[in-house]
Amino acid sequence: MNAGTVRISMAPIEAVQLAEILGEFADLVGGQRDLSDPAVARLTPSAYPDDADAADEFAAATRDELLDRRSADTATVRAALEPLRSEFADLTEEQAFAEHDLAIEASDVDAWLRTLTAVRLVVATRLGIVDDEHHDPEDRRFHVYDWLGYRLELLIEAADESLD
Repeated sequence: MNAGTVRISMAPIEAVQLAEILGEFADLVGGQRDLSDPAVARLTPSAYPDDADAADEFAAATRDELLDRRSADTATVRAALEPLRSEFADLTEEQAFAEHDLAIEASDVDAWLRTLTAVRLVVATRLGIVDDEHHDPEDRRFHVYDWLGYRLELLIEAADESLD
């Protein structure tokens, strides 16, 4: 295994679904940002929770840069998914669900980790998850949240094995 590459297994169907989720996330953090959106607020937490004026000043100075970085990270992840997504329409069902190695450059691992974590935060915000007690595994809406956590865990494990 190349020390500069992390390999994870992913099925083309997962790559397509993740790319769609990332497209929605890119819309949230890019372009016309709705700063009143609770998900955007969760992505840009207050640096001074006890001082509203200082918090507003800090947010005004850093929010755009932080969201721009999230947007760039998202583009990096989407680009890495492209090899699995490109021929999806021509695949049989069996091929769509067959796992393939996806190579992630070591320099892009942090972008992946930040992006998957941020998307998971947005999903948690949308679903009202604030702790484990608010997470109902029987509610199908939570499957995306769980799947993102699973993908994040697999990426961390693969990075630990490859980059040590």
